[in-house]
Amino acid sequence: MSEVPDKESSALNEPFHGDLLSIYGREPMLPEEREYKTWGAHGTCFAYSIATWCFLTGGIAAQYVGAIQGVVCLIAGNLLGAFLVSASLSAGCHRYGLEQIDFCKPSFGQNGARVVLIFYLINMIGWSGLILVMFGNGIVNIVEAMGFHAAWWLAGAGVALGIWLSYIITTRGVHLLSLFNAIITPGLIVIVVFMFYMLITTHGWSEILAAPPLDPLPTPWLNYAIAVELGIASGISWWGGIGFLARNTKTRRNAIYPEILHFGLVNGAVCSIALFSGLVIGSDDPTRWMVPLGGVMMGVLALAFVALANITSTSVSLFASGLALRHIPGLRKRGWKLIIILTCVPLAFFVVWPAELYDLGGAFLAYNGTMQAPVAGILLVDYFFLRKQRLHLRSIFEDAPSGLYYYTKGFNLLALVCVVIGQLAYFGIYNPFTDEAYTLFRFIPASIAAFFVPGLLYWAGMKFWMEDRIDGELAAQPVAGRLVQPNL
Repeated sequence: MSEVPDKESSALNEPFHGDLLSIYGREPMLPEEREYKTWGAHGTCFAYSIATWCFLTGGIAAQYVGAIQGVVCLIAGNLLGAFLVSASLSAGCHRYGLEQIDFCKPSFGQNGARVVLIFYLINMIGWSGLILVMFGNGIVNIVEAMGFHAAWWLAGAGVALGIWLSYIITTRGVHLLSLFNAIITPGLIVIVVFMFYMLITTHGWSEILAAPPLDPLPTPWLNYAIAVELGIASGISWWGGIGFLARNTKTRRNAIYPEILHFGLVNGAVCSIALFSGLVIGSDDPTRWMVPLGGVMMGVLALAFVALANITSTSVSLFASGLALRHIPGLRKRGWKLIIILTCVPLAFFVVWPAELYDLGGAFLAYNGTMQAPVAGILLVDYFFLRKQRLHLRSIFEDAPSGLYYYTKGFNLLALVCVVIGQLAYFGIYNPFTDEAYTLFRFIPASIAAFFVPGLLYWAGMKFWMEDRIDGELAAQPVAGRLVQPNL
């Protein structure tokens, strides 16, 4: 599948060849090509998890529940959501060195995986934009904390600066990203502890525990159910970056445990800090209350580290999005810089309308629960229960109708129908845009239903219609020779 390696292929439009197609492309990564050892895996996952949506999720939860209920909902929900989406992706992408959308092909088919790709890119670009707006807001608050007037355009300019910094990191490979995280992670740990300490010393536990929700609904159980759903949807939102991280780890342990620990527990804890600040200060955005709580010097330092964490998160998202764009035929072997430039183009909207798009963060979180949960449920069932963690690696890169994962004109229609059913199950239990809920929402979170319902239907359908096909795949041996119609 490879040509002669060409390490000097760095021009904007010059194609990459050989082993660069595994690092900057979609060829399976070999163990010696992978960057993350234990510290690198934990550092990257920690820095990736300390970003906009932690504070956004905690701030939204403060509308519905108080401190105790909120902490339980956010930590338990994040742990559950992160585990469900990372179980199959971490194990499969690490074992076979696969990019995330390629991992979807045994379940969805060659063309069906490209349907998932569309929603995947929406997820990654949307989160990247929200993170960059937080970066721009941090610059605004640093300027104001130093006694200067912040012009109306400064937040948008900060988004543009964040795009440029993320582009620099992303185009220089995973090694620079790992090095950057190794430097910034210790500072982030100190800053997170500092934020929590300042909240406690300034307002005290009694004030935080006694603070009522900001805008609760009249039905008590519904407020609690929505907070649980927020936690689970937040954990599921990590679906987009998990495969990229697991693919770059050297051991299976480092592919799975850091993701669950940081995307689940750490993310839930930081969401809880945002919940506390939302309850007692009225703002979930840490860039607005760090300076009043910590003073100018410590506040500005904290703002700077949070801003850098947002750059780290954006860089991971851009790298994963760039790999996903390799599925488009015209971009498969184009230069990595061009790929990242194309990934950055949609982020220009956040430069022009930073505040307006940031206000849609709650709706975007709901989108992730409705779209990513059904896909994650199908992948888990397919990888563990149907294919027993065994994939036919060559067939993942075979677009010819004779390929094992071609199905019907490249689509596994059963998987796509199950995704739609999962979305209907979500809205049949809870409508996040209107807060309209049905009785079943009292007993099962909508994201959990959207995960398990399509997963179970997919398992039953594949066992009934395609069990012989799967048995044939498991018994098939790699075939020597060239791919008939390679998609690399």
